[in-house]
Amino acid sequence: MPTIQIAQNYRGYVRFDGTNYVKSGDAAVEVRLGAPLKGQVDRGFERFPLASLPAGATVTLVRARIYVSLAGGAAHLGDIHPYGSNGQPNPETDDAATCYTNTAAGTPYIDDTIEFRTVGTKWFSLPAQACTDVMAAKTAVNRFSLGFHEEGDNDAEASCDPTIQDHLLEITYTVPAVARPAFGDGFTWVQLLNLKSLRLPYFGSVRCL
Repeated sequence: MPTIQIAQNYRGYVRFDGTNYVKSGDAAVEVRLGAPLKGQVDRGFERFPLASLPAGATVTLVRARIYVSLAGGAAHLGDIHPYGSNGQPNPETDDAATCYTNTAAGTPYIDDTIEFRTVGTKWFSLPAQACTDVMAAKTAVNRFSLGFHEEGDNDAEASCDPTIQDHLLEITYTVPAVARPAFGDGFTWVQLLNLKSLRLPYFGSVRCL
């Protein structure tokens, strides 16, 4: 089955200090999740374009590759969500407060992982619901986004830097088989010596050259 790897094209985080929400999102920003200081919470997001996924494809597996550049605290528990509960809202156009909410919306794909406690490349196999969500997002908005937060929003934050190793959405899929012509459809197949098969009009007898 074909597999494609799609690099993120927008990422960042939202910081909430108990009163104000501030969004940082551009090519120079890491994805952060956790508490940088007492009274502050960072939640992250990433967006992936789906233009390279063929229309009508059936997605069978979704994985995410994340590079943790700064390890979270010893009790850090990371969650990965479909951004906005289905992956379809756009974190780039959402305001900061909406973005903060959307990073932890819906049922998490990955719940309470300890992978953000250590530095390095992390691969996450997302559940079957992610396959369904990616197919729906392809049809609806042609992009898919993920949200990241620390379970209690209270442990020392982890930082994930795609400038060291790009973050990827890896999608395995199938495409509908192309039906071959059936006999009696007005055409027949003729094999000519070492030439490839030629599809010629059929009017009751085989046409010869």
